[in-house]
Amino acid sequence: MRKKKLLHFNLKNMELNQLRQKIDKIDIELLKLFAERFEVVKKVGEWKKQNWVTNPLDPKRWKELLEKNIAEAEKLWLSSNFVENVWEEIHKEALRIEK
Repeated sequence: MRKKKLLHFNLKNMELNQLRQKIDKIDIELLKLFAERFEVVKKVGEWKKQNWVTNPLDPKRWKELLEKNIAEAEKLWLSSNFVENVWEEIHKEALRIEK
């Protein structure tokens, strides 16, 4: 009986480890996407400097982006509050990079 419980525990542990490995892979992909996004942000910042745009913040663009992403998130059953918080942080970093 003990062997059976141990085998069941090991199988469950393997399943958990596989799920965690999948999460780890997704996290790496997210980081790669952030890096790609911020490379584009750098180019936007360069364009703005070349065209004498002194304020990196475009309130209209920010509002549109946030609304669009919240709407998309709701289709995916993600919390709008979560998405807003994440995008606030992404936006702060983008503004820092653009300067």
